[in-house]
Amino acid sequence: MKLYINPLTVNSIKVLLVCNALKITAEFEEVALNKNEQYSVKFLAINPEGKVPVLQTGEVLLSESNAILQYLANINNSTLWPIDSTAQAKVLRLLFWQSNYFNAGVSSLVHFKVVMPYWGFGKQDIDFDKWAEFHKAVGALEQVLKGSMFVAAETITIADISLAAYFIFADESEMPLEQYPITQAWLKTLAIQPWFSQTKAYLDNILSK
Repeated sequence: MKLYINPLTVNSIKVLLVCNALKITAEFEEVALNKNEQYSVKFLAINPEGKVPVLQTGEVLLSESNAILQYLANINNSTLWPIDSTAQAKVLRLLFWQSNYFNAGVSSLVHFKVVMPYWGFGKQDIDFDKWAEFHKAVGALEQVLKGSMFVAAETITIADISLAAYFIFADESEMPLEQYPITQAWLKTLAIQPWFSQTKAYLDNILSK
């Protein structure tokens, strides 16, 4: 199994988290987005959209991070992808919500404050509209979590992993989470999972170089 990723981007971080959670041994090939390697002839032959992550195993060639999470959890018979069809629908609802709503509000904060400085572009300013989108998205997550320990089921699922990836650099990007106590509690529960701390240590090591 081979995975094309850029380890500091949120969609690739999702895949790293689930691989560690499932104890999957895979070959990782880093695609340097800051050097436009995603537009190379070699990579475009793998994914014409020029985006990571991409999973390649046997005859399976799969892009879109959330689809990769579902595929890996399913083929490994993991509870991260529930058996019950209603629970599966709830997980899918959160994954679609993350892609269409949550991503736009939260992804830019880490990208501007952590990823771009690492790539040598310096810290970028977050304008008022971006801050408003951030609080709108995290406020909505706070409501999703109200009365629940996890976002879609009674146990951790790929929906939690998909959303948690956005917060793995919460401290480094100085996310203002003080007014979201339910989200903070959810993050603390995830942060103590071995697969989360393993992924965080790996990413911290990259940032330290």
